[in-house]
Amino acid sequence: MEKHPEESKNPGENKSFLGIYFACCNVYCRIYKNREGTAYVGNCPRCGKRTRIPIGRGGTSERFFIAE
Repeated sequence: MEKHPEESKNPGENKSFLGIYFACCNVYCRIYKNREGTAYVGNCPRCGKRTRIPIGRGGTSERFFIAE
């Protein structure tokens, strides 16, 4: 029996993310788009420092950043 294309997807698959190096705690993780699709948001997994990277015209194609 063939699966419907939507059924074969894993939850969370193809979610847009950025790689962030949190210099505050020397740790790397991913941050994801907010529900509105206006920014990538996330927190340092150790100290909780919040970072927000807006999405807009004339932006960058970079996928990895350093949060200081």
